[in-house]
Amino acid sequence: MQVIFNHPPWFERWMRSRRRLATARYTVRRLRNRTIVSVLRPPDVAPLPVVQWRFRLSRQVGHGFLLLAVIVMLAVDYSFPWQQLITGRHQVHTPSVATVVATSAEQAVGVARAVRVTASVAREPEPIAPALRAPVPVVTAYRTTHLLAEGETLAEVAARYQIPLSTLVWTNGLDRGDALRVGQPLRIARLAGVTHTVEAGETLAALAERYGVAPEAIATFAPNRLRNGQLIVGQEIFIPGGRLAWSPEQEAAFAQRKAEPVGIVLANETNVRSGPSTDHQRLAQLTAGRQVALRGRYGDWVLVALGETIGWIRSDLLELDPEQVAALPEVRDFPPPPPRWVWPAQGVLTSGFGPRWGGFHNGIDIANVAWTPIVAASRGWVYEAGRCSGYGYCVKIRHPGGIETIYGHLVTRPVVQVGQEVSTGQLIGYMGSTYDRAGGGYSTGVHLHFTILVNGRAVNPLRYLP
Repeated sequence: MQVIFNHPPWFERWMRSRRRLATARYTVRRLRNRTIVSVLRPPDVAPLPVVQWRFRLSRQVGHGFLLLAVIVMLAVDYSFPWQQLITGRHQVHTPSVATVVATSAEQAVGVARAVRVTASVAREPEPIAPALRAPVPVVTAYRTTHLLAEGETLAEVAARYQIPLSTLVWTNGLDRGDALRVGQPLRIARLAGVTHTVEAGETLAALAERYGVAPEAIATFAPNRLRNGQLIVGQEIFIPGGRLAWSPEQEAAFAQRKAEPVGIVLANETNVRSGPSTDHQRLAQLTAGRQVALRGRYGDWVLVALGETIGWIRSDLLELDPEQVAALPEVRDFPPPPPRWVWPAQGVLTSGFGPRWGGFHNGIDIANVAWTPIVAASRGWVYEAGRCSGYGYCVKIRHPGGIETIYGHLVTRPVVQVGQEVSTGQLIGYMGSTYDRAGGGYSTGVHLHFTILVNGRAVNPLRYLP
């Protein structure tokens, strides 16, 4: 029984190539051995001339054919597409010996040309790793500016940019208590921290201790532009990781703050008063640019809020939106103005407040001619008018805030009555020299005795009079 093995074409071609290579190697070894023998032949042994010439000619021709055969077989062996054959990308046909020789020669010429072309148009090798790029320099501590929208809270802004709420407050000066307005720009810091404006005498060490960071964190932060760690007075710097006092109550209060109607202070030293008049007490003074929340209106005044301070500012001292002001509620719940003081009479101060003649003088004496007009030193209500114990004809007026005034030694009965409201500077009587003999009062000449009582206790009138 005969067993026939069918090998694939690529295997048969591979076997033929291996046989050609073995034959070529065997031929080369034989040529090398013959050359060595011819070299080692003794010089005195000379073959027959004709035989030797023929032998040499046949040997050179044979060597030439053998060398050509070796070159052809080697070219076929190394130019055969083994990889393409194995992967099945090309269909391989069995060529004849002549075809192999011609193809090998053409391939040899093509390879030489390809080498020359490739060498002339050689490209740069592909990099193993991507090229390194220089880092982008950071020139500012802030990455963007956010415009506050209507109804948007600070907590929502902080969450949107993933920064602490405290950093948003500190870097925009919101901890001063200023109101927020629609469209207000808010700086968004690149990292947590706080801003600081350098003042005279401050050092890096002091700032680092104050904000709880290392001095190097301030000095090496590029946007601060500190040369050799030198601080410049008036320069605003950013303290990376710096912190101020921040309580949970503050966190909750600032988280819900949002834009509302505001007024912007136009001038420095703008007064915030307890009521809508210049007679009311001053509660605070604001610098230009501060933003105050609008709460109400009364006449030419608006009720404002700045942090915990609530008071009144004249409308012409603020930059306002007329439509917003018109929409504010009218407020009438405010305290009356405190008394504004004027001198009760014209004349010469003849006796002051304090010890006198072994006793105590609880007021001042103003001397002038008889019938010199006497006026109310401040707004109030008359609670006694006529003959008074110790003063002769007199007037007693009660003022807001537990203050009372007494006007003594009038020339005749006063021109006002008990229960009457009087304004500052209103006429109440005339200067004279009456006194109460029974009450111990005494007058040595025409003058006005003027006393101020605060909660029943006499005080120096000069503390109130302009």
